[in-house]
Amino acid sequence: MSAVSSSPIPSVLAKLGPLNPDDAADLRVFLETVPDPRSRRGRWYSLTSILLICAAAALSGAKTIDELAEWGARADAGLLTGLGVRRHLLNWRHAPSRSAIGRVLDRLDADALDAAVSAWLARRHADTAAPAGRRVIAVDGKALRGSARLDQSRRHLLSAVTHGLAVTLAQAEVGSKTNETRHFQSLLAPLDLDGDVLTFDALHSVKANVTWLVETKNAHYVAVIKPNQPTAWTQLDGLAWNAVKVQHTASNKGHGRRESRSIKTLAIADNLGGIAFPYAKLAIRVHRRRKATGMKETRETVYAVTSLDAHETKPADLSSHLRGHWTVEAQHHIRDRTFAEDASTVHSGNAPRAMATFRNLAVGALKTLGATNIAKTTRAIRDQPERALLILGITPKHDLNGT
Repeated sequence: MSAVSSSPIPSVLAKLGPLNPDDAADLRVFLETVPDPRSRRGRWYSLTSILLICAAAALSGAKTIDELAEWGARADAGLLTGLGVRRHLLNWRHAPSRSAIGRVLDRLDADALDAAVSAWLARRHADTAAPAGRRVIAVDGKALRGSARLDQSRRHLLSAVTHGLAVTLAQAEVGSKTNETRHFQSLLAPLDLDGDVLTFDALHSVKANVTWLVETKNAHYVAVIKPNQPTAWTQLDGLAWNAVKVQHTASNKGHGRRESRSIKTLAIADNLGGIAFPYAKLAIRVHRRRKATGMKETRETVYAVTSLDAHETKPADLSSHLRGHWTVEAQHHIRDRTFAEDASTVHSGNAPRAMATFRNLAVGALKTLGATNIAKTTRAIRDQPERALLILGITPKHDLNGT
């Protein structure tokens, strides 16, 4: 796996533009904050070098721990030097074995790794995101289906992901889907959410969490309301929607279906009667029509509320926020299809979560660079692995002393 800078640049890599490590935050600085779970005795590889190999391999499409190790085994001396792998006194430089990588991921402090990777991704997002407008963040959970065993349930992760670029700002393991609401505040507590807009589905439309979000984090929300909030849902359903004109429409087609959406909003300030939901300023009704090829048309009405006032947002923006919430589902789709996350049988210790973190890193880093097809981009990086180092903010080094 030679790092040949003169190789032709595939079109999917050309979309990423010129990769200058000086323009990207150096991942090494962030990974150095992760504590090493190993005894000092017998260490040869630094923890940072092992984690960097995992990150570079994930950018190259590695799906399993075996493939992480195989990427390292194919890496030449220049790549390993850039990743911080020491040269032996006998003049060889080898990547860590599969068992060495597996033991580290199994015992790793997963919270610290998530914090380090999320901080690096947040820096990249801040450097590439448009300066105007509010940051919009989706909160949602995902099960790691392949991590289940007869004596243990499957792992479940809760994450906060930016709309649009799908950059993971925080991730936590919550045990099961029913525990998501209890971890909502602890997931978001480390983040600076001042002025941001949070979107979440009906599971997280919990009054205590919404109140904390507005009062403590000074953030806004767009919350879907379903019959699990019976009082608020009944009030929303009973509003005079027929007297309100449609304020925004949008339609699209693709993946074998056509979809159209219309949105109406109503002010629900306290002096206008209010809604039994904390800090709700606007009621939202979205009517969706979907027609899959060869199927009957389906219609659905969704209610939501937001803490944004009429002068702070527009119906088109609210429609975008509600539809954009599915950015996190699109990221989950990439993790399952491109990185085969649901098919992964990694189950011991913290390895399942660590692997999910490296997939988040790959998706987020490539999205911030403009990649539109993650599968094709990772395959192209696999053939030109030096580009993985450039994306991580590392300058590849040349080592003529062998591997």
